[in-house]
Amino acid sequence: MQTCAIRNGNRVERFIASGKGRAARVVLGTGIIGFGLAVVPMPAGLAVAAFGLVPIATGALNLCPIAPAWHGHFFGNRYNADQEE
Repeated sequence: MQTCAIRNGNRVERFIASGKGRAARVVLGTGIIGFGLAVVPMPAGLAVAAFGLVPIATGALNLCPIAPAWHGHFFGNRYNADQEE
């Protein structure tokens, strides 16, 4: 089994893990929910609105569920901890 070395990540990864990136995900999720409820016809609008909870949750919990696809950290605080070293 191959192990992945700890790395600092690129600018995008570090931004997404930062406070501003987390806030951006929460704002994006809120926008998706609003769009789903106000613009998309029901019941598809409810599905879009429910999907909007994903970026809110990942921003609030500082998670990145797709980062392991490019060998990144699932937990955003790992990027912040790496920067301090």
